[in-house]
This record gives sequence, structure tokens and C-alpha cells, in this order.
Amino acid sequence: MRLSLSWKWVIASLLIESLMLTLMVIKNVEQLEDNLSTQTNIRLDEQKILLRSALVAPLVQMDYATINAILKETKKISTIDYLVVVDNQNNCISTIGWSDCSNLPQKEINPFSEDSLKDERFDTHIPISLFSQSLGKVYLGLSTKFYIQAKKEMITRSIIIALIELILSAILLITVSKWIIKNLVKLTQSADAIAHGDYSQRINLGDSKETFELQESFNLMAKNIEKNIIDLKHLNKKEKKLFDKLKSQIEKNHEQDILLKHQSRMAIIGEMLNNIAHQWRQPLNAITVQMSSLKLRKELNLIEENEIERTSDSVMKYANYLSNTIDDFRDYISDDSSKREYFSIETSLNKALDIVLASLKNNHIELNIIKADSDLIVDGVINELNQVFINIFNNSKDILNENNIEEKVIEVRFLKEDDKIIITIQDNAGGINDDIIDKIFDPYFTTKHKSQGTGIGLYMSAKIIKEHFSGEILVKNENITFNEKTYVGAKFFIILPI
Repeated sequence: MRLSLSWKWVIASLLIESLMLTLMVIKNVEQLEDNLSTQTNIRLDEQKILLRSALVAPLVQMDYATINAILKETKKISTIDYLVVVDNQNNCISTIGWSDCSNLPQKEINPFSEDSLKDERFDTHIPISLFSQSLGKVYLGLSTKFYIQAKKEMITRSIIIALIELILSAILLITVSKWIIKNLVKLTQSADAIAHGDYSQRINLGDSKETFELQESFNLMAKNIEKNIIDLKHLNKKEKKLFDKLKSQIEKNHEQDILLKHQSRMAIIGEMLNNIAHQWRQPLNAITVQMSSLKLRKELNLIEENEIERTSDSVMKYANYLSNTIDDFRDYISDDSSKREYFSIETSLNKALDIVLASLKNNHIELNIIKADSDLIVDGVINELNQVFINIFNNSKDILNENNIEEKVIEVRFLKEDDKIIITIQDNAGGINDDIIDKIFDPYFTTKHKSQGTGIGLYMSAKIIKEHFSGEILVKNENITFNEKTYVGAKFFIILPI
């Protein structure tokens, strides 16, 4: 049987409170012992002074009647069990409350030691002297029953108070827990539903200022996510319409290159939809975690001032991130092949990574980028170079997963030699078989199942580099070192003129 967080919080709080109350009782008992010990020692010191001053003269004069009178008067004190007076030869002179003078008790140091409490008596003796000459001793027994009784009474009172406090605390904690959990459960359930694809979720958390602001922020986030999903579906429909239009145009004009390009883009859009799932999973999970953390901290009464507001701001940040993700994919999908310009190769790589990085991370692939000393600028359409990068990254990801490589890496290097720029992209997946390495840039050539690949990604990449950038793309099998291990991997060379 699993306990809810609210009950766990209540039980944990009560256990902590019980521990604190137990420590308090122990501390009170120790304090009681210290206080009683101090008082006992003070009374003992007073008694020593009185007995010394009262018994000096009778001992010198050997006035036994006076000694007996003094002992009888002293014995009237309720805390004194016995009194015995001996001379300097240890001969018993007078005794009250003690029958065997030949077996006098040993002197004890602490009134509350185990021995003193066991026989309910503290045994000590007081030397009697005159001008440094010993006249004898007074053996004295003080009762410790009062301490034992006081200790029992204190423990009993403390237990009763602790039980009452625990009962009241349990009632208060359960009440507060139910009040807090009610809204946070709604919030968590809605966030979890959004994380699983139900973007129509909205919540109503009541009229309090903090919950209202959190409600508004959450609903705004859900609304933006739903809008972005609708926009993405519209974009997908537009791409499908474009595909149908291009297909019709190919049938009329037999322009196979246009069809190949469109097929390539549709394949990448399919990859992009998968990448969107990867990129959205983390922020949606983060929203769920933050809501759960806020709920737990509220249950544990650890929530700080303005924490709900900060959580709302964080949720809005993730919502904006999801919105920006849609913008990144929209920019890539837009068909703007006629817009040539000078652009930085690093900018193109970053745009490609915006699309594929989440997928690489989800497949536990490490990306190493070795940049050039200076910015590398080329002339062309940035989205086309983005497509080349995405095609190569996706191929490396697929072959790394297919070959079950334990430590996966893709390494990117930028070099500038005279009048050309060389970009190398290499993985550690084992390389390409020699009998097919010369065919990988052929149209419709693929080593994947038909349901997983079309064989046009690398063909279109080679076509873009050659026809639109006046460059070339090559591939070789070379060694690559990662985590002090040497692997073989396919290394793509993209050579662009400056």
C-alpha cells in the first residue's frame, strides 16, 4: 500500500516532532538533575559548616550528651537519613539512623550517581578539626528519594504534554495538507496530461492571489502550447499540399530533381517531428517536476515567500521555450531557396543543431565541435547548408544506434586552407563497408529498411554542395579517438570555395 505525499508529510512531521519532544524531555531531566545537584551541594555545604561549628567544642570536651542533642536536632531535617560521629581513632561516639558503627558507608562523590540512586541515599562524611588537628568525622546520609519522585513527575507531565501536542499537530497538519494538496493535485494532473499530449487542459485553482497568478500563467502556457501545435499541424498540411503540387508539376514537366528535393525535405520534416518530441519532452517534464516540487515544499511547510511567483515565471520561461522551438522549425521549413546571401558556417551549424541536438542527446551521442580560428563565411542559401548538416547528423545517429556503439560521438571540425573551407563530420560507428562506400551518394541507395529511409538524403546533400555551393562532398573511413579509445568511423569532407 502506497502512502500519499500528504500522509508521508504528516507522518514525517510527527516523527520529527516526537524526536524533538523526546530530546526536550531528556534535556529537562538533565537540567533537573543539574539544578537538584546544585541545590543538594549547597545544602550539604551549609550542613557541613553548621556541623563543624557545632561539634568542635563538644568533641574537644568529650561532651557526648551535647553531641547526641546536636545529631537529634539535625536529624529532624527530612532529607537526612542518618548521622554518625566518630573520633580521630574512628571510635563511634554517637549515631542516629545507623545501627552498625563497624560498617560505615564509603564516601560518594555525586549525589545522583547510579549507586546513590540505587539505595536512594547519598553517603558522605565531614572532617571535624581544630587548628589543623583532626578531632573526628561526621558521617552523613542524604536521601535522594525527592529527586527520583521529581524525575518521575517531570517525565509523566512531559509525556502528557507531548501527546496532547502531537494530537493537535496531527489534526493541524492533516487539515493544512488537504487544503494545500487539493489545488496542487489539479496542477500536477493537468501538467502531466499536457506532457502526454492533451494540450486542451486548463485549470481553476480558486481565488487566492498566489494560486490565481499560477493558474493564469499555467493556462497561458497551455494555450500557447496548443496554438503552437495547431500551427505545426497547419505547416504540415501546407507541406503536404506543396508535395502534391510539386508531384503534379513533376508529372507534367518530368523534373525529377524537384521531386527528389521535396522528398528529402519531407523525410527531414519527419525527423524534425521526432526531434520536436525530444525537445519538448524535457521542458514539459521540467514543468511537471517543478509543480510536484512546489506541491511537496508546500506540504512540508518549506515554501518560501514569492516561491509560487518564481515557479510561475519558470513555467512561463518553458512555455516561451516551446514557442521559440516552433519558430525554429518554422524558419527551417520555410521554402526560401532563392534567397542567397553571405552567411557564417557556424550560424548554419547552430541552426541545424537547434533541430537535431535534442535527438542526439536523447540517443546519448556526444557532440565535439572544434571551431576554426576565424569566422568562416560562404555565399549561398543557409537553409540548404542546414539540410546538409542535418542529413549527415541523422545518418550518423542511425548507424551509431544500429551498431549498438556503447560510447557514441560525432566530431565536427572546421578548417581554412588557402581559398577553400573544409568541414569534416566523423562518427565512431565502425565506418562504411568498402563495397558500398562509393554508392552512398547515389539516388535511392540506402542500407536501411524501406520504412526507415529513402536513400535520397546524402544524394541531395551532394547535389546541394556541388550545384549550389560549387563545392564537393567526400567520405572516407578513418580512425577517431574518444575517451582514450580508438575507433573507426565514416568521415565526411565538405569542401566549399571561399
